[in-house]
Amino acid sequence: MGTAHPLLISIPHGGDTVPPEVADIVSITERDIFYDGDALTREIYDFGKRVDAVIETPIARAIVDVNRASDDRPPENPDGVVKTVTTDGTPVYRESMFPDDALVEDLLQRYYFPYHERLGDLLGSRDIRLALDCHSMLERSPAASVRTGEPRPLICLSNRGDRDGVPVRGRGPVTCPPKWIRALAESLGQAFAGGGRVAINDPFAGGYISQYHYEREGIPWIQIEINRKLYLNETYFDPERLKVDQRIIQELRERIFDAIVRFLTVL
Repeated sequence: MGTAHPLLISIPHGGDTVPPEVADIVSITERDIFYDGDALTREIYDFGKRVDAVIETPIARAIVDVNRASDDRPPENPDGVVKTVTTDGTPVYRESMFPDDALVEDLLQRYYFPYHERLGDLLGSRDIRLALDCHSMLERSPAASVRTGEPRPLICLSNRGDRDGVPVRGRGPVTCPPKWIRALAESLGQAFAGGGRVAINDPFAGGYISQYHYEREGIPWIQIEINRKLYLNETYFDPERLKVDQRIIQELRERIFDAIVRFLTVL
C-alpha cells in the first residue's frame, strides 16, 4: 500500500440526522431530509485512508448547514445556516416553532463550530496540498432558483472564478489556480466521457467552506458537485424505500477518485 494522497475531503451535506435538541419541533420527514441533502455523498466521497483526511457531519443540512456563514440566518435568508424551509419549500419546523436565538446558538456550538475547528486543525497539522468540498446537485435547478428547471451539468467544479476558473472582479480571489481546476475538469471529463458536461463555476461558483478556509489557511480548495442523476435514477434507485444499489456508489467513488489521482500527477 502506498502513502495517502495529500488531500482533505470535506463532505458537509451528506448527513441525515435530526439532533435531539430539535427532534420534537421539526416537521420534515426522512424523505424530506433525503431529497434536501446531498444523499449518499458520505459514501461516494469516502476515500478512506487513501487520502490524508476526510471530514463529514451526520447532521442534516436542513437543521445545521456548515456550508453557510454562522450569521447567515432567517428571516433574511431562509436557506441560511439554520433553515426555515427545504430546497423544495417544505417547512422544516412545525408552525410557530422555529428555534429561538438561544437554541440556534446551542445548535451552532454543538454542530457547526466544531466542524470548522476540525477543518482548521486538519489543514494546519497535515501536509495537505488540496482540499475538496464534496457535494451532489439536483438534476435541474429547483423552484427557488433564478434558473428554475434548467438542466445542470454532469459535474460542476468551483473556485469562485469564471467558467475558465479565472478571477471575477468583485468576487474576491479564486480558491485555487485556474490551471488546477481546468486540469481536474479535464480528468473528470475523461472519467465520465460521454456522460455529460463537466462545467467550471456553473451553476455554482463555490460555497462558504472553500472561500472561508482558503482565506484563513491559504491551502487551495475546489468545490465539486456531481449530478444526482448519476445514481438517483430508475436503474439504481428505489424511490419508495429510498435505497440505492451500492454497486453504483462504489463505481462512482472509484471513477471520481481515479480522476483526482490522475489530476494530481499533472500538478
